[in-house]
Amino acid sequence: MKPPVIDTISQVLDSFSDVVRHYAPDSTGPTPGRFVPVSSVPLHDALAATLTNLHPNGFFSHQAHAIGRLLAGEHTVVATKTSSGKSLIYSAPVLDAILREPDATAIFIYPQKALANDQAEKIRALAASIPQLEATISRVPHFISRYDGATPKEVRATIREQASIVLTNPDMLHMGILQHHHLWARFLSRLKFVIIDECHAYRGVFGANVALLLRRLRQASALHGSSPTMVATSATIREPQVHLEKLTGESFTCIGSDDDGSAQGRRRFWMISGTDHFYDLGRKAALELAKQGLSVLAFCPSRVAAEVLTSRVGEASEPFVRVYRAGISAKDREAIEAGLRDGSVRLVFSTNALELGIDIGALDAVVCIGLPNSMMSLLQRAGRVARAGKEGGVILIPADTPIDSYYASIPEELFNRDNEPLALSLDNKRILRGHVACAIKEAGGDAASLRLDLLGDAVAKVVALREAGALEDDIFYIDEPHSRVNVRSMGEHSYELRCDGDRLGDIDDCHLLREAYQSAIYLHGGVAYRVKDVRKGERMIVLNRDFSGNRTTPYIQKQIKLKACRSVKESPEVGVVLAELDATERILSIVEKNRSGSPVKTIPGSGGTTPHRLPTEGVQLTIKPSLWDRYVNDIGAPQSKAALEACERLIASMFPTVSGPCDPQDYSSSSTLRSDGSAVITLYDNVYGGADVTPCAFQHIETLISNAIRRLGDCQCVDDAGCFRCIKNPRAEETSSKQACLSLLNRIHRAITADNLRTIELHQTTSGEATKEESTCPACQAKQRADARFCDNCGQKIE
Repeated sequence: MKPPVIDTISQVLDSFSDVVRHYAPDSTGPTPGRFVPVSSVPLHDALAATLTNLHPNGFFSHQAHAIGRLLAGEHTVVATKTSSGKSLIYSAPVLDAILREPDATAIFIYPQKALANDQAEKIRALAASIPQLEATISRVPHFISRYDGATPKEVRATIREQASIVLTNPDMLHMGILQHHHLWARFLSRLKFVIIDECHAYRGVFGANVALLLRRLRQASALHGSSPTMVATSATIREPQVHLEKLTGESFTCIGSDDDGSAQGRRRFWMISGTDHFYDLGRKAALELAKQGLSVLAFCPSRVAAEVLTSRVGEASEPFVRVYRAGISAKDREAIEAGLRDGSVRLVFSTNALELGIDIGALDAVVCIGLPNSMMSLLQRAGRVARAGKEGGVILIPADTPIDSYYASIPEELFNRDNEPLALSLDNKRILRGHVACAIKEAGGDAASLRLDLLGDAVAKVVALREAGALEDDIFYIDEPHSRVNVRSMGEHSYELRCDGDRLGDIDDCHLLREAYQSAIYLHGGVAYRVKDVRKGERMIVLNRDFSGNRTTPYIQKQIKLKACRSVKESPEVGVVLAELDATERILSIVEKNRSGSPVKTIPGSGGTTPHRLPTEGVQLTIKPSLWDRYVNDIGAPQSKAALEACERLIASMFPTVSGPCDPQDYSSSSTLRSDGSAVITLYDNVYGGADVTPCAFQHIETLISNAIRRLGDCQCVDDAGCFRCIKNPRAEETSSKQACLSLLNRIHRAITADNLRTIELHQTTSGEATKEESTCPACQAKQRADARFCDNCGQKIE
């Protein structure tokens, strides 16, 4: 008989002599379920009979509550624990509607195709177990059907004609359904339910796009005469009702954690570190657990890290190890998911792509190689184990970074946090204008036909500006605006990755500059390739296999230009600005290193890779000359510049302590010395047009600086040059001084907390762009922008 999972994990960790346990509380659970009879919910008799057979104990109490609300027509969000039966909550009302009205339809929207694949089989099995629907499913092959990019073109028309339940994703909802909604007239005219699964995934740029997509779906439904009920689900979301109302524009009922009656398995956490690099410790722990027969999911901090770790294990020729990340082919992805379910794959190194609720079998252990940057992410990852009453363990391994070291020193703070609020802004002009153009096209090409009551105020403002002639964006004047809108980004298109004519996957513009630039060694599926050619016109990366075992690193220069201020806080020595920015990144050089880390080649310049320009938003902290000059005099010019750059990295690393859910790739930072004698540290969204990620640093700048000071003071390294857990730069040989950094941070903190730090109110122009305080023309007294050089009224020069 196999020993209990938690005992096996504990024994494996005990076998590592050099491991320190920072946090290992007693296990939680198991928790018994609270049940109510199926008959307590007014379901169709045939469905109630089937569910009674399948669930003899009845519904969990929250399931019954939520299903009752949905049957009553209330838009409902369900925010209960992982593995709490949320798919049954939305499946039951849909099947009830179809049993009562055979022409009824429903659309299930998932953030990833893999989730739709998984859920399609479940809903099909449930429907087939109902005698009244079994014959229909046999007779109508596409009664329940996926409709996504992998759906063969030859069956798409049949799906539109036959399907009662369609499972899709935002990309296909945009391009395949709403763009051609007249072809979906039958389906949309009978639409009863819209299911929004894993709704916490809809934040940032993706969330803004989906919010406008859902409003367009409501408009398309109304154009065809229906008004569907919406149901959303998530296991890890703060203020779910607020988020869903912002996401959809509708009022929602919430079934939350207080209502949760689900049964939960026994789960235990460990936070450990060792003398090995955290990559090596994570790889060693995950591999040993898999060798003990456990199924293991190892979350990695980046796609490159996942590939590197897989390649290192691959050298040991372990056949049960795979890598899972964005960019792999659909065939590889589905093979990995199937392997986890049947046991042929026991260890997967993954990015956060597997955080969502894909059914990948009964996982035993999760290893987080690097701490999750949000409580929401931590709970999602932990929710991959201890499902369906089974037990499981979660091993957390802090990275050698300031933010992970901060939580390793005070792990209770990590686990005591609430779920963070989700960043979802509908103010991004580029996103809004793209969706408005699509909505107009869907309404027959006439803006007067738009359902602004459904599309919302943000859309109405853009429409008003367009009607007033204030917007000249070309997207309003092209035949197919849908092709210009990418719902997962800002319209930037992907590059195909090809080797010997075979398509390996895709990569976007942002990752291109860091991973697949000219001459780069690119890892895919644990296999190394050399970038032979970047064909921008064809949007293609040509790869060759590489057997050198080397790695390449680009050194990137960042230039930040302030375009417009939104809010300003100032004191005589420090300024904090919330602003619209232009960030330009270019490769300065490429260094190739061998397995031991020794440089073997340096390629000056970019190798032909073009700079990446990013209009965005962010926060700039300006250290004014009065403070900076004194600091330079005390510390010295070379040391002060190094300290500024080290403080920038430290502040950026600590940003997740004050932000909502974000990943390291969501934002970036820069520091520079200006010609006016000031020094500037910038945090900015790594997203075209901004995604409302870094602006929260404007309000929380004091806490952010305080946390940076605390991390520097708590670090146990004895060398004044610091370590990777505080100020040392892992990408360069340069050194700074802990004392110099601490001195600068303390001076900034004193200036920020001074009583004379004041907020300057900014005004809004008719286009919605922020301007500085108004000035007055000395000749005619007309009001002017503060940065105006000449009066708009009389032409007088303004001093």
